[in-house]
Amino acid sequence: MISMIYELKNKYGISITEGENFKQAMYNGRLTDSEEQLREKIELGAKHYPGKDLLIGTYESDETSPALFAYAVIIPVHG
Repeated sequence: MISMIYELKNKYGISITEGENFKQAMYNGRLTDSEEQLREKIELGAKHYPGKDLLIGTYESDETSPALFAYAVIIPVHG
């Protein structure tokens, strides 16, 4: 996934920052999204917010959830 993120950084000429929760979910195998789903989310964010940098965060389950999940969330960074 990391190489795909760098590829999209270059393709769109933007900064894509991996948030700490995203990194932890990805490295611990809790990320629910596939690489293709993550690619689609990043590209959608880049197209809807042209020229804006993006942050990859997560929306995660908590202790009350019947199933564990960690979905990637793309957040435009207005700087």
